[in-house]
Amino acid sequence: MNVLASSRRPLDGLQHLKVTVASGDALDVRHFRVAERMSSLFEITLVVVSDDPDVDFETVAGQPMSFSMRKGLGPLDHRAWTGVCSRIEQTAAEERGLSTYSLTLVPELWLLTQRRNYRMFQHASELEIVKRLLAEWGIVPVERLSGIYKKRKYRVQYGESDYAFVCRMLEDAGISFYFETADDQTTLVLDDAPQRNASRPPVAFRDGPMDAGEEHVTRVRIGRRIRPGQYTVRDHDHRRSPRLQLIATAGSAPGIEARLERYHYVPGAFLFESDKGEPTPHADDKGGYRTDEREAKQLAQRRLAAKRAGAKIVSFETNTLDPAPGVVLRVLDHPKGELAAGTPLLVLASELSGTHDGAWPHACEAVSAEQPYRPPLATPKPKVAGVESATVVGPPGEEIHTDELGRVRVHFHWDRESRMDDRSSCWIHVSQPWGGTGYGVMNLPRVGQEVLVEFLGGDPDRPIIVGRVYTNLQKVPYVLPAQKTLSGWKSCSTGGTGGYNEIAFDDAAGKELVRTRAERDLCKRVKRDESSHVGRDRARFVTQNEEITVGKNRTKRIAGNEDESVGLNRTTTVGMNRTSRIGAVESTTVGEMFVVAVAPPAAAGVGGDGSPVCSAKGGEGAASAAGGDGGGHEAVLTDHRWRSPEGRMSQRQVAVAPPPSAAGPGRVLLVTATCEERLHAAWGSTFAAIVGSIRFRV
Repeated sequence: MNVLASSRRPLDGLQHLKVTVASGDALDVRHFRVAERMSSLFEITLVVVSDDPDVDFETVAGQPMSFSMRKGLGPLDHRAWTGVCSRIEQTAAEERGLSTYSLTLVPELWLLTQRRNYRMFQHASELEIVKRLLAEWGIVPVERLSGIYKKRKYRVQYGESDYAFVCRMLEDAGISFYFETADDQTTLVLDDAPQRNASRPPVAFRDGPMDAGEEHVTRVRIGRRIRPGQYTVRDHDHRRSPRLQLIATAGSAPGIEARLERYHYVPGAFLFESDKGEPTPHADDKGGYRTDEREAKQLAQRRLAAKRAGAKIVSFETNTLDPAPGVVLRVLDHPKGELAAGTPLLVLASELSGTHDGAWPHACEAVSAEQPYRPPLATPKPKVAGVESATVVGPPGEEIHTDELGRVRVHFHWDRESRMDDRSSCWIHVSQPWGGTGYGVMNLPRVGQEVLVEFLGGDPDRPIIVGRVYTNLQKVPYVLPAQKTLSGWKSCSTGGTGGYNEIAFDDAAGKELVRTRAERDLCKRVKRDESSHVGRDRARFVTQNEEITVGKNRTKRIAGNEDESVGLNRTTTVGMNRTSRIGAVESTTVGEMFVVAVAPPAAAGVGGDGSPVCSAKGGEGAASAAGGDGGGHEAVLTDHRWRSPEGRMSQRQVAVAPPPSAAGPGRVLLVTATCEERLHAAWGSTFAAIVGSIRFRV
């Protein structure tokens, strides 16, 4: 007897196939094929016949559809699927007879393959992102989850279908999905440990089954594949020294597989929401994210489990219907040791096909349920090819929005959900021309400016600002092309005042110019030497006051002439000596009175004989005051010294011209400090006015 034919012999009167479509047309199934796989969409292809040669496709395609099959062997020999019709095709038509159609049934989750999007998700775990997307489609999954899924800072759906993005998020989190039907409704199941599901009743192994009515498995194939035995993930944290290597390793395989390592550098793999680490209030305004070695270790373990899932594979055929992805079963009576002990198997794939009046062969693929199962990283992460532009954003009313690390937020032009505020993106690093510990260049993009964004390794989750561009809204600082020879740095004062600081260069031949401007204050500090050389002229204009302080010496050399004009008063204070050398003539013109006060080295105001001296001599009406013998003296300046008529040298004598009220030429006072009070008494307020207006003290 043909064993295969025997195991696939139809059970007349027990097999039943049924399909329903939204149009209500009566369809009779002639052939079916059901393909299912863990973390994949099921697909059911049907060939049906109908006495209606003109079925309305619009009422079938994209509408609810169901398919069920019953074998009649037991309570588990009934399967049903609900979903949508993704395709209908008429393959044969007869006016008087049966027309043939081909239909495809897929789960509602399949609809997510038809929508492609660009969007970002912030401050959410992979599981939260998946549930949010599913909710948009009205899909409520069954959750069989035991893990804790921490929030991630930033995840981008970049030109992917919703389905691909969901798969990628679930794979990153180590969550499998499959489908179950209950109450005639197919439900999506999210499961992070499907190997722990309750086992269905054991099924006996029969190498040559004779009784098609007995549940059995046959054509069993057991394989062993060499798989990596170690998985290492590395990351980089910009908050920590690169010497502190972020490495998470998982490994459990013996023998040669222990040397088969998968090493991956995964930026951001260690970054999870956390309250650990040094606080940075601005950087953490939407939540703190820090390196978490424990989570990274679990990530490495999940990825190793995904790589090793196919190390031991079991395939078989069965006459039961219920083995499907997510089902755990045991095979009895198999001579191979791994199965003879009743090792639980987790079904990963199932393919069931047949005709309405023939056998229904059912092929399955399974792995040992004694090892943790994680879905493989099968969904590729999109790569960003090239540079993108974006607009810097921030909260309302803020011109410059940044954090402690000099990062900014942007609105990507592909983001339809962005409100162009501080929630439009995560903090993004800004490339500067130069940077070090406490030094370098700092020039922050401002709200509204357009910037160029690259992505580290092409990863859409790792943006970095590398440049800026002008637009019609953000115009160039100089009039172009008229001022095309101008280059430089021109800032803009905050608050919309229109002010700016600038360093500009004009490279027009014959008109070369370097121009600097400070909108308000200019502070310049040279810690050692400064040298300046002007080839021709220099002009300096100070609107109000100027103060110059020289700590030691100052030398001024003028090869030609020097003109100095003081509009009001001038005061010069010399702490010790002053020397003037005039090669030719010195001319001094005083409009009213010239006062010189000389402080003696001994007791001021005492004559050579010890008596105070104070004299005044001039034209008629000259006042005089003298101490001692009361004699008046006229002093004459000779050889840079004061000499009396008697020939005695003294720095304590005084020569006084007549007061301003007296007739005569200009008045000159040479006074000692002690005589000042007596002269003031003689001349009154007139002397005070003169001394207060012009005085040279030596």
